[in-house]
Amino acid sequence: MGERKGGFMGQRQALSRFWVVSVAVIAILIPVASAIYSLQLMPRFGIIIYKEQFLALFLSLCVSISFLTKTASGNAVERLSWYDIIFALLALSVGGYIFIEYGNIIRTLGIITTDKVIVSVIGLTLLLEATRRHAGWVMVSVGLVALAYAYFGHYLSGMFETRMIRWDRLITYNYLNSGAVFGIPLDVAATIVISFVIFGQLLFLVGGGTAISDFALALMGRRRGGPAKVAIMSSALFGSLSGSSSANVATTGMLTIPLMRRVGYSAEKSAAVEAVASTGGLVLPPVMAATGFLMAEFLGVPYASIALAAALPAMLFYFCLYLQIDMEAGKSGLTGAKSEDLPDLRDASIRIIPVVLPFAVLLYALFGLNWSPAASAYAGSFTTVLLSIALPKWRRSLKDYINTMVSAGQSAVFIALMCAVAGIVVGSLGLTGLGSSLSQNLVAISAGSLWLLLLFAAFGCIVLGMGVPVTATYIILVILIGPALEQLGVDKLAAHMFIFYFGTLSFLTPPVCLSVFVASSIAASAPMRTAMLALKYAVVAYLIPFAFVLNDSFLLQGGWEEIIAAMIAGVVGVYLISLGLVGYFMGRVAPWVRAVALMGGVATIFLVGNHWGYAVGALALLAGIYFYQQRCSLRERQVQST
Repeated sequence: MGERKGGFMGQRQALSRFWVVSVAVIAILIPVASAIYSLQLMPRFGIIIYKEQFLALFLSLCVSISFLTKTASGNAVERLSWYDIIFALLALSVGGYIFIEYGNIIRTLGIITTDKVIVSVIGLTLLLEATRRHAGWVMVSVGLVALAYAYFGHYLSGMFETRMIRWDRLITYNYLNSGAVFGIPLDVAATIVISFVIFGQLLFLVGGGTAISDFALALMGRRRGGPAKVAIMSSALFGSLSGSSSANVATTGMLTIPLMRRVGYSAEKSAAVEAVASTGGLVLPPVMAATGFLMAEFLGVPYASIALAAALPAMLFYFCLYLQIDMEAGKSGLTGAKSEDLPDLRDASIRIIPVVLPFAVLLYALFGLNWSPAASAYAGSFTTVLLSIALPKWRRSLKDYINTMVSAGQSAVFIALMCAVAGIVVGSLGLTGLGSSLSQNLVAISAGSLWLLLLFAAFGCIVLGMGVPVTATYIILVILIGPALEQLGVDKLAAHMFIFYFGTLSFLTPPVCLSVFVASSIAASAPMRTAMLALKYAVVAYLIPFAFVLNDSFLLQGGWEEIIAAMIAGVVGVYLISLGLVGYFMGRVAPWVRAVALMGGVATIFLVGNHWGYAVGALALLAGIYFYQQRCSLRERQVQST
């Protein structure tokens, strides 16, 4: 489910039948093992295993698949290389050894022994090589730099100086300790993320993806600028499941971008709308690119609290995009798509009903029954399977379900590798204590100014996110910058959400804006011009993190009066900002009105935390602009009539 980015990406091997079956078996074992562990089935039979035993097995399966399906050079081959087979077997052997011997390992974890060193060296080497094959050198370099810093840091001076750490302790700590590779990031990937991957794969297998796209087309396609609104709706729904902005663009963009072009949108505008809409899926509950689950683990709160807090900012994100699209369509005189190009609304509404039911079960289990995210996702998956048995149009063969499980296992490999390498960073920073010392120095550099520290944090998130999946960006920066934000009084939830948002925005921010590049390749548009448009459409996403740090009512925290004021200020503020950016509101708007609306919208969002009266003032400003526009329109009609 992560972002597949980076320099080089190996091509899939051309496997013989024996190895195709072997890969399929290993891939199926990944979701099966995850389900057995996540649903706590083994303890019911009196079998207790350590979390690290399961994670070692899970990671070894993922690494072995990497060597069996990705080449070292990137060239397709007719058969597996002998060294790839050895690497895959070594990965399984390392995982099997830890799984069997972890009871003895944990009792003597502080004692460095030859077997621990050998297993750790082999395990880390294979992990980094598998990551290189899947994501290129960027993420591998992050892991290597973390290890190098922990080992050579005692040669440095100032705030980056560390104590001396022996290489064997560094290696064994990072691979075998629960605070590193086998820590929270991999645990979340191996349990929660894969459960949602299975849910999404099953839903799309039975036609859920087509039903969602058709419903969005039928509902929004006829409206002015309809295809662009279809892109917003379908990308939001698909992106909330896929957790990958580039996959979202590639999937929904193939349909929505040509539709937008057909009704008069430029190539740049079509690509920008799709890129922004797809990236928004990463911050939209219930999945939130798996980062929401990590956030819940780090903060020690139920995931339902994270999803609820993320709801209003995500809605404002999409509301801003929708309003700009609607206003631009009115300004340019764009119409909707032709009825013959769209699905029938009644038929699409009927076909979306079965898709809603698994979602309803998932949400009820998650929020109503307070089940774990993994158990809730499996409840949704079980409901999907039952519906596919009951509904003829959803019915699929046993082979289709097996292939879906294989696909789910292979889809989990990327995020598992990313989280495991992020664990190396976590472990190395934990050993050196850089997180706390860097936070203290950041506070000192910013001279205690929260605004300056927030700007440093936003810049760091975007820069580090360029080439690194959003989940890994979040993990690293929460350790490095999170404590500094908290030290200046920022609420923990707001600090974590701030880092998550700006890590996500790296996919839209030039020069490395992956979502924009994928959309541009489909639309054949100029990437940088597309990126500039995308920044305008996503402007609220750059403002709202600062707003909820200053006023956590935007995260639905605090009293009802403050929360309602934040909702009103958010909606009206976004309306004013969109009006100011586009220059249209029931007709073209004068430049001075645009300026007033833009400044008023930004001020409303940032000042409402001081007093709810600012929300009322924003409403009055919007009403004033409305009546002014009505008056101007009346005058124009009178002039035309004379």
